[in-house]
Amino acid sequence: MRIVLREPVSPRYIYINPETHQIHLMVPIVGGQEISTDNTCKATAALRTFFNGGAIQELNAYRSALALDIALLDESNPQRVNKEKRFVQIEAYIKAVQAMQYRYADAITAFLKKPSNLYSIQLRPREQDNQSKVVNPAFHIERRNDAEGLPLSPLYQAMHDIFPNSTIAVSDPRSVLIKSVLNNLSASSGFEDIQRVLEEQCFTLFGLFVDFTKHSDGTSASKEALDSLMGFRENTTQQNYIDALLGACAPELWQSIPTPPFYSIPTTSVDEKTERLSILTQFFLANLTVYCKAKGISTQNFGTTLDSSPALSNDLVQIVFTALSSGDDVERQLCAFCNIHAAEFGLSRSLNEEDMTSIKQKFERTYRAVTATKENPHMDDFMILDKEATGAIAKFVTHQGSICVDFAEIIDPVAASASPEYFESIRADFVIHPVEISHKNECVAGAVDIEPEVLLARINDEQFEALPETVKETCKLHPNFHMHQFLHYIAKGKQKEAEALLITIPENAQTLIRTPGVFTDYSGRTFNCTAYEYAYWAKDTHMCRMLEQHMNEETKVEILARIDNMEVTDPETGQKKGLVYQQHGVTHHSAHFDFTPLKDALQRYVDGYDAWFKAKNWDAIKAGWMDVGKAQRDVPAHVAQEYCRDDRSFYPCPEFNEEHLPRILTFYNPHNRQANDSWYPFTASNADLGFNFALLRGSCTRAIREVDCNTSRQWRLVSVDLTAVKRLDEVRTSDLVLSRERLTPPRLQYNA
Repeated sequence: MRIVLREPVSPRYIYINPETHQIHLMVPIVGGQEISTDNTCKATAALRTFFNGGAIQELNAYRSALALDIALLDESNPQRVNKEKRFVQIEAYIKAVQAMQYRYADAITAFLKKPSNLYSIQLRPREQDNQSKVVNPAFHIERRNDAEGLPLSPLYQAMHDIFPNSTIAVSDPRSVLIKSVLNNLSASSGFEDIQRVLEEQCFTLFGLFVDFTKHSDGTSASKEALDSLMGFRENTTQQNYIDALLGACAPELWQSIPTPPFYSIPTTSVDEKTERLSILTQFFLANLTVYCKAKGISTQNFGTTLDSSPALSNDLVQIVFTALSSGDDVERQLCAFCNIHAAEFGLSRSLNEEDMTSIKQKFERTYRAVTATKENPHMDDFMILDKEATGAIAKFVTHQGSICVDFAEIIDPVAASASPEYFESIRADFVIHPVEISHKNECVAGAVDIEPEVLLARINDEQFEALPETVKETCKLHPNFHMHQFLHYIAKGKQKEAEALLITIPENAQTLIRTPGVFTDYSGRTFNCTAYEYAYWAKDTHMCRMLEQHMNEETKVEILARIDNMEVTDPETGQKKGLVYQQHGVTHHSAHFDFTPLKDALQRYVDGYDAWFKAKNWDAIKAGWMDVGKAQRDVPAHVAQEYCRDDRSFYPCPEFNEEHLPRILTFYNPHNRQANDSWYPFTASNADLGFNFALLRGSCTRAIREVDCNTSRQWRLVSVDLTAVKRLDEVRTSDLVLSRERLTPPRLQYNA
């Protein structure tokens, strides 16, 4: 039977280096690829989602998938080896993300202040978003007004003084291209020069590559061919050849060329035209600033440079005004203006043709990206990603539609304290990386061939439910399936379901009771034993009594031998042999479940409460109460069911000698009164019970979810719980003697 392994190939937030198998958790800073396309509120919400549960949920799901895959694979399988390594890494991330949950905002802010390839910009629109907050902006202009309500930004004031009177000429891409080509040709330039410059200027102006050596049908566009086609003579001008080449080689070129941003303003009111030109000018200057910073041409914020000089601001705005009226290339005119005023803008060198082309193309791409959606109605702030950056400064990448940073870059020392070397290795592993991180981890894809009986012996109930339906149906037809079900029913306190199997298939009853198998209980303990051995280990008297009723004498003898062996003292360790089990990757052995951790946690809370309360040490009270919850996570199902049963409370202290135990696991959640919450199964290994709350019974009609447990009344109820748990332990321990007696054949009882 072939099963596709469950480790997800396209998980949210998770990238795996295919060469090293190191896991990188990508933190989404803001949506977008080359520039942020989310507004401030949406970006904040994405970070909050990541740290307040989104990442943990994804990591927990990933861990569960890995656990299933590991269970399916043989220990020697190379896939298993890598999956076990990734399992350990996922565990480290879960702990670290949880530790960062309430500190991530400061960590992100601190990281954004450092030099990187992500640049923040803040513009001044007419209607400002009061939620706009920018860390360490590469470009911004003064957004405040003076006492009289006048803008404090000379650049903004100049734009709103001059642009109302502007005239925007009709921009014809064909005319712009021809003019640019002619400007780059000399009088002596020949036909091949015209072809070359046409190709260069098409790419420079429009970012398009056109082969002007071939007709659109693929035939050669030589001078001779064009002369013959067009009837050209010796007096043919350069523009004649340009027109002919455009018609022959790129007849549909103009359909793919958008109107330049500065000339894309529709006919509208003067105020709207002024605002659009103001934003366009600021947006271009921001792109220009970022480019110069990224290339090491200038370290200045061109917005503050212009705001510091009203004259410089007026001259720059006048350049835009003049270029628009004559249909010139506004972006190149602004670059030329910066070259003229290189000293004021702190340029280490002049911007050359290649610089201007790159700046213009990125300006057009990013402007179209942010205006393609309605996420930025005010055009307040953005983040621009330098996708050409390399080395230590290239900290930000794109992943799954967002601009992201590796979690290892922002983790603080406290959160990393459990695995500092690991996160150091993750940072080292990410020194060299693509700027666009693949959203698929193809390297983890795989499958396994496994027989149904082997499969059933290796997985638990939850893992079985995660299998494909076809696989589950095949397993259900296998004779071992009932054994698999039976053992898991026993481990999870599902007494009625377990007994139903014994009654429904009586011919298999003795086999089910006597056959050992692998199963996992609610607390994550994996055993390889019989059903009765587990019930005896867990001190689940009610389950033991049910099983005993369905045993014949031969089965009783065999089971007695097994529990006798559990009670044998190992001469090397001085401890009873008990049962061996694995929990959270660690091997344990014990004769019985130990109530001590729960009793000790309750006792510490009861003893410490008065001093903590007098000192108003609410953190200590909360920590003490969470210790109770963590101990409650580890109890067998029958102990949780004693807490949750609805036919009596823990006060007065029960005798715990009832014939019947209601197998109930639900409790009252005062924060969710419309539904019952369940003690088991857990939704996560590091959330809910023991992390956010613990359970209180006392004299209440039901077990109750309590978050803080910091009142004197609650303290009294915890004292009641302590007394009841101690009593339960005593009774269930003494019940073990009766269990042995019920398994002992009558003749042996008589001889004894």
